[in-house]
Amino acid sequence: MERRGVVESDGTDPILVAYHLWEENGWEDCAAGCTAVTSLMRVHQVLTQRADQILAPIDLTFARYELLVRLYFHDGGSLPLSQLGKLLQIHQTSITSLVDRLEKQGLIRRAPHPSDRRSVLAQMTPSGRALTGKAINLLNSELYRSLGLADGEARLLIGLLMKMRRSWGDIDNPDGWAPFESGHGTALAD
Repeated sequence: MERRGVVESDGTDPILVAYHLWEENGWEDCAAGCTAVTSLMRVHQVLTQRADQILAPIDLTFARYELLVRLYFHDGGSLPLSQLGKLLQIHQTSITSLVDRLEKQGLIRRAPHPSDRRSVLAQMTPSGRALTGKAINLLNSELYRSLGLADGEARLLIGLLMKMRRSWGDIDNPDGWAPFESGHGTALAD
């Protein structure tokens, strides 16, 4: 099959250009999927960059913030490192790196597990708790409230993303997701 299309640098969004290239080259049945995937990847980049910018003045990244939030809302403010990896859905090596950095900042400390000698806990320090509260407030006011979507649109998006994750077996327990299915309760679906 002959490939058509040359990407020009005319200011057109490259994701839209890719959509048209897929259509022009006979992949119409994949063009929307390609565009959805590349759009999601780009939104992930933009959101990560924005969150990191918001958190930079308090010397956090979004990855470190997520770990702190898990401890912040967990009874006692401590969790085994292995459990943190599962909760954050990241590799254990990444958890170790995050914990090293947060420990160096004095926001958490490692402690032996009281009943399992093989396990190590990450425990939030008082300064970690205070900084996490500040980070939550910053992200609530500067990112989460202003996604560029109305509440109903955000709920619809959550439902669509949940549907994708379920189709790939990424959600083990669908309990609790019903309010987001098919945009249930959103202005767009009603």
